[in-house]
Amino acid sequence: MRNFEWGKQHEVFLTQIDAEHRDLFRIADGLEKAVASQATAEVKDHLSTLIAHAEEHFLHEEWLMESVKYSAYGWHKQQHNTARKRLKLFAPLVESGESEAAELLLEFLDGWLQDHICVTDRMMGAYVRNYERATATNALERWGEPLPVKSSRGRTTTARNG
Repeated sequence: MRNFEWGKQHEVFLTQIDAEHRDLFRIADGLEKAVASQATAEVKDHLSTLIAHAEEHFLHEEWLMESVKYSAYGWHKQQHNTARKRLKLFAPLVESGESEAAELLLEFLDGWLQDHICVTDRMMGAYVRNYERATATNALERWGEPLPVKSSRGRTTTARNG
């Protein structure tokens, strides 16, 4: 049985990230209910919302990890890329009404959200909180600040976030 209900066990103790996770659970739950009721328009709506929200959330976490020089960034981003690939693979099948594809996507999401948030995101959250304590900064204060970006010629420039 799938469980798209956010609970205390999913907290990573970063307010904005926790809010984004709650939204992901809410959207996935809506998708599951739409699939169960075979409401094609609702399935498409929930699926597109899920894909957009997941991408925005992944980019936010990736920015956050870069901003604190998180040593496990590559491993964490690889997990995001796995979810991106699955969503991209299953989206057209689910949108075309293939119920088996919808069930497989929901099964993947259930396991992936539980594992990723409770392990990978919690590790990131602990690292970010320790970084903030050590540097007396807050991620929300840094959000929107330019990040250093290396050009193909090795020069450092800045890119604005947010």
